Amino acid sequence: MNISLTLILCAVLVSVAVADEFHKGGVGTCSVCHVIHTLADGNPVVPTADNNYLLRENTPSDLCLSCHATSNGAVWSNNPLVPAPQRGAGNFIFEQAANLNDAPDGAQHPLSGGHGVHNCVAPSQNSDVDPVHDVAPGGSYPSKYLGCTSCHDPHGNTNFRMLWGVGHIPAGDFTFMYSAPYADGTPLDSAAESRTLHTAYHSGWTNWCRNCHGLYHADGSQGFEHPVDGPLTGHTRVSYELYDGSGNPTGGIPQQSYLPEVPFESRTVTINSTNGPEMQSRIACITCHRAHGSSAVDLGRWDFRVANLRLDGSPSGSYPIPNPYTSGTIERSLCVKCHEQDTRTHGFTQACIECHREETLVREKLDPARPVRSIK
Repeated sequence: MNISLTLILCAVLVSVAVADEFHKGGVGTCSVCHVIHTLADGNPVVPTADNNYLLRENTPSDLCLSCHATSNGAVWSNNPLVPAPQRGAGNFIFEQAANLNDAPDGAQHPLSGGHGVHNCVAPSQNSDVDPVHDVAPGGSYPSKYLGCTSCHDPHGNTNFRMLWGVGHIPAGDFTFMYSAPYADGTPLDSAAESRTLHTAYHSGWTNWCRNCHGLYHADGSQGFEHPVDGPLTGHTRVSYELYDGSGNPTGGIPQQSYLPEVPFESRTVTINSTNGPEMQSRIACITCHRAHGSSAVDLGRWDFRVANLRLDGSPSGSYPIPNPYTSGTIERSLCVKCHEQDTRTHGFTQACIECHREETLVREKLDPARPVRSIK
């Protein structure tokens, strides 16, 4: 092997190794993401907005997705009916779904896939600005700047998934007031989440979401009132531990009751633990919602519009979210995981939100609003 070839091979291996280190919180080789140019005097061209920061792709999100769309986490996948294995944050591919509305009349009142994801601006994925919200619902983050680097630091940090903490966010020229949350995650290319392999959410998630969305739902001003932060009540903990599906609503085993579809914050939870909540466990935004998206309206971890989980996907023709239970012929909404004692006498044939959500937001099903994205 000649010297030139050896040097090239070494450079490639170093670039790959450092890029991998970058995703562990270090700083990667600039050339992994940027085209390196030099001036006539030999000095490098400084990346600026005027030269698109010398990115190797058209936008920061497209650059991130050149590695992470269909591998290394597969946060976008290729087809909304055949998504990548489900993991903590969910998947953006559902933006391309024609209809996500699984309410009984969902086929007649379609809600396109943009209702189920954070509308990440990524031209390479045919994903454009949210056509409905100019700013984040409940907050003020400008939708036209929403992308991977709105939440993740592209140059790396030691936070979970390189999430931004307090301070200035270049994407959107925005300021975060709350710290990055704490969690432990599964490997990016792990198997689908399960009761024994899942993200372990420790603390700070509601406040972090609050940077863009405020305390959405906390006061009912958004048409639906529900706690978004705080310790789980004893009533809720008992329900969570004993509920094991509609066929076994009070006979579950507390030490085996953890459900990744309804996670909670806990300082002691691990990515493999199966225990139910403890006294210090807390509800957070991530208890009910995915961060990237899902095939349920409002980024639901389960479909809030169905009364029977076994029928998920039927009215809309969308990807059916896997049912975590097999004991009942009719599997009720996962709201019951925390509210079993409150639902023993009602709500067997209709979704909880049919009564517990104000008409201002139920009307949403009558106006698809968002365009359907084509499958690339």
